[in-house]
Amino acid sequence: MNCDSRHFQLWPESLRGSVAMWEAPRTMDDHSIGSLPFQNILHLTDFSACSDGALAWASGIARANHAKLSLLHVVVPDALTYMTPASVAALDLQEKWAQEQMQRVEEQLKDLQDETIVARGRDVWSSVEAKLKLLKSDLIVLGTHGRTGLRKILMGSVAETVLRSSAVPVMTVGPAVPHDLVGDGRFHRVLLATDFAAGSTEAACYAMCVAQRDDAELFLVHACKKRKQAGSDKGWELSVAEVMHRLHETIPHDEKLRHRPEAIVEYGKPEERIVEVAKRREADLIVMGVRNTTHLFAATHLEIGTTHSVVAQAPCPVLTIRPKVRQAA
Repeated sequence: MNCDSRHFQLWPESLRGSVAMWEAPRTMDDHSIGSLPFQNILHLTDFSACSDGALAWASGIARANHAKLSLLHVVVPDALTYMTPASVAALDLQEKWAQEQMQRVEEQLKDLQDETIVARGRDVWSSVEAKLKLLKSDLIVLGTHGRTGLRKILMGSVAETVLRSSAVPVMTVGPAVPHDLVGDGRFHRVLLATDFAAGSTEAACYAMCVAQRDDAELFLVHACKKRKQAGSDKGWELSVAEVMHRLHETIPHDEKLRHRPEAIVEYGKPEERIVEVAKRREADLIVMGVRNTTHLFAATHLEIGTTHSVVAQAPCPVLTIRPKVRQAA
């Protein structure tokens, strides 16, 4: 059977005997599944409305997990600042303004163990990377406007850079997330979107453990793509049976989940199908892997139809997991 219907749901016979038993990974590291629940959360803010929206999620997760929440704003001089004799004074004014904004934001966090940081840096990511190590952060939360188009691809963005550079999970709250969706920091319907590429295992581990921790429903989604055949647009890369087999392998056995995971096979453009399923299932968290790359432009261009588009259109936050870099023996 091929992926020849709009969507296909199946619980294969091989999985029916283990309805509620799944296996946690046997190996862990500082930023792997052993870090759940999150204990050191880093929220990146530019004090915009989208950052304030992301802060609501970050603070909710911190409360639910009794975690420490750190807020970071990076003062970055622009090109004009370097060209003016009063550059130091201009940076001082930017930093003073940021400190005032931090005081405003901190008023909302009186019941949390929190830390506010205003740092100067030549770029945002280098400052974020340094603070990640210092604070031992295991989750980054940020908001984004989710803009697309050639200008976005050429210039990049802070959110895109962090998403593709961070060794720890990044939760991005995009522009389509309703303001009233914020809950108590726990999730009820988790959607794992996978393409079975390198790094899918890490994303599956986080999705499974969030679902286990919060007693959430877990949906496993793969979107079939058409075969690339010259002169033909018929047929799909994988059959339903093959997809179900791979989904079965993505989530191993022997760890208790309250709800039986639901496997869903879609066909079409992955970014459209993932968002559509998230809406259909009323997901409050999407989990997906993001490929390693050393070239931001190439990554953004090649995956503009998946990761970034999902973040820009998703009705809920998106947790992206970057695969670990394995060292050759």
